[in-house]
Amino acid sequence: MELRKNYTSARLLSARVLLSAIVLIGAVTGGNLLLHSGDPALGYARYVGYSLSFDYSQRMRLMEMGLGGGPAFESAGNVQASWQAEGLEQFGVIWVSQEGLPTYMDGTPEDALDYLFSIIEMSGTQISVDGALSTRTHDGHEVVIQTFDLLESGFVIPGIIGAWHCEESGKFLFLYAIHIPDLDHPENLSEELEQIWQGHLDSLTCHAQR
Repeated sequence: MELRKNYTSARLLSARVLLSAIVLIGAVTGGNLLLHSGDPALGYARYVGYSLSFDYSQRMRLMEMGLGGGPAFESAGNVQASWQAEGLEQFGVIWVSQEGLPTYMDGTPEDALDYLFSIIEMSGTQISVDGALSTRTHDGHEVVIQTFDLLESGFVIPGIIGAWHCEESGKFLFLYAIHIPDLDHPENLSEELEQIWQGHLDSLTCHAQR
């Protein structure tokens, strides 16, 4: 579908993959997708790969990519699901192994989040954090949460991201979501963003068995 108003496909692409940290290419892959019929809710499929598991709407397009271009690896990567019609909804999961962080960092979720935001800023994406950090518990892990704003085509697009360390997989995980309810009126901010993000968090397991 052709994007309307000032949103061109090229401009919105950076928003769709915003937290994949400078990667604007990728391909849908089948090797790491295991769809378990009967388990997800009606109209949903299940992704299983790279020690991750989550449910996503079958209307969404799934994409895997590496953080530096090319394919994802067990040590680092990003998988995202996106849907676009009258609006745009996207969420994604980024993973980085403990060894992938700079040695000067303490190895906390806060450090990992700072590192990711620094990569995003270096890529030229106009992004700013919005408000203080908050925390909540998911699957036995403390999730550090930050809201943010993206500047795209003169409009502010709100987003939310959570970061935590999964001891079982030895990785830092980041779950992010953005939502534009109406592409004809992108100035109308989403009132469902936190609910959408929480729903994806509830379905996510960071140490799934293949």
